[in-house]
Amino acid sequence: MLDKILPEMIELAQDIYCHPELGFREFDTRKKVIAKLDKYHISYEDVAYTGIKATIDSGKKGPHIGLIAEFDAVPTLGHPYANEKQGNAAHTCGHYAQMGVMLAVFVAIKESRLLDDLCGKVSLLVTPAEEFCDMDYRKGLIKEGKLHYPSGKQEMIATGVFDDVDLMLSCHAMGIDMLEWDAEIGSSLNGFIQKTAIYHGKATHAGANPEGGINALNAVNLAMTGINFLRETFRAEDCIRVHYVLTEGGQTVNTIPSRTRLDMYIRAKHVDKIFEVECKVNNCLKAGAMAIGCDLEIIDTPGYFPLHQDENLTAFVKEHILKYTTNDRIACGTHGFASGDMGDISTLKPIVEIGTAGFEGTLHGKDFKTADVNKAYVIPAHYFTDTIIDLLKDNGKSAYDIVKAYKPVFTKEQYVKRLDDLNKTTKYEYMKGL
Repeated sequence: MLDKILPEMIELAQDIYCHPELGFREFDTRKKVIAKLDKYHISYEDVAYTGIKATIDSGKKGPHIGLIAEFDAVPTLGHPYANEKQGNAAHTCGHYAQMGVMLAVFVAIKESRLLDDLCGKVSLLVTPAEEFCDMDYRKGLIKEGKLHYPSGKQEMIATGVFDDVDLMLSCHAMGIDMLEWDAEIGSSLNGFIQKTAIYHGKATHAGANPEGGINALNAVNLAMTGINFLRETFRAEDCIRVHYVLTEGGQTVNTIPSRTRLDMYIRAKHVDKIFEVECKVNNCLKAGAMAIGCDLEIIDTPGYFPLHQDENLTAFVKEHILKYTTNDRIACGTHGFASGDMGDISTLKPIVEIGTAGFEGTLHGKDFKTADVNKAYVIPAHYFTDTIIDLLKDNGKSAYDIVKAYKPVFTKEQYVKRLDDLNKTTKYEYMKGL
């Protein structure tokens, strides 16, 4: 049945690839996924604004397995299918293929009536807005009361979508050579926080009266220089990244800049290192404002927690991957400096996110595309189906053993409080008396 379903879902995934949409704007993509669920008479519920949760129930007590599929794109200049109406959104992170794999697995399980001989439930969890971008739009949705948090999985965690799910399976285009390897397992990712620094100076005529102004561009340049001098203090094993863009550099060349804006991420492999570096970065931001005499706003937005996959679930899935490749073709235990909101779920539930091969080009680059349909879709769909069958047989013993051994980092309530505590704006006034 899976081999019969796969071509249809691969065609859908490639259609999504050609028609990308940003997070919480996946309206057309959502309609296409719902049309497939309707075709196979699968009911669903709306979650997280544009997300979807659909569940197949065996009717017998057992574990509840979640299949995570993301379907948002990321701004990518120069991609042949970039959506100019949505900030040049393009599918350069492989989410379209996730959608194809997990939807194929889910529909095949339903159509083949596999659960008749198994136990428990399987849910397709279509999660929006994994890419952390387009933040003004997302914060607007939060202000309107349509969302609580800027990430799809953060929203789904907070609103209880995952509460009854025991463990989760996902896949993602791997961050290493996508043609050299067949799969990547047990990888970890950095976590991050997002910061925005807004400097407020005083505008005057840049030619006639520059001495009468307070130059907000000078302040932000000093801050960036200070941050760059910090880099020698970062230890390689902490996998620290501090990167930024100057999104507002002034109003006009002929006027001393009265406002500048710096947007940045602070990333690291462990949470304590993120906040250690954040303290140093805040000092640099304040030093730039203080030196020039600008006022400063620092706006903090919670990003994603570091991803640490469950070792027992990883080993269980690996057994099934080895039916389709050899051990020397599987990359194990790599670390990526990028981040994803699967990291947030990994603090609460046992999860895996298998790195899938079959793509070429650069992640988030204009040349990213599918290169090998078999590796990108067919093989992952088969080993995930095999995994689900084994997790739900024997009254779910293997799944329950994995859940029992897992040690969560947070309760859901602790997690939500941590997000809320990180979401803040701090103001510093240095212009007084100047």
